Amino acid sequence: MQCLMVCKGDIDEANKLYDYFAKDMPELPDYDPVQPTWMDNTKQTANGIMAWIGENKDTLAQVYEFFRGAIQNRTLPPIATETPAAAEPLPPIN
Repeated sequence: MQCLMVCKGDIDEANKLYDYFAKDMPELPDYDPVQPTWMDNTKQTANGIMAWIGENKDTLAQVYEFFRGAIQNRTLPPIATETPAAAEPLPPIN
């Protein structure tokens, strides 16, 4: 089906293309792979989320501490309006 789509419906060209790619692969399956179940998708998503949390736990801890401090003090900490990098002029763009 993919060869037919690539060849824009030309059956002869699709057969030639399929033979070119698959002629030497006799064990090539003629069926579609089994679609993952809802449970498999859920498991994969949960594992992905847990992996992301594991990779970003330091950042998440910093965010938690920032908001915890803001709630305890009932104010947000001041954010610097000018940084040393921002104070330097940018070079001209050519």
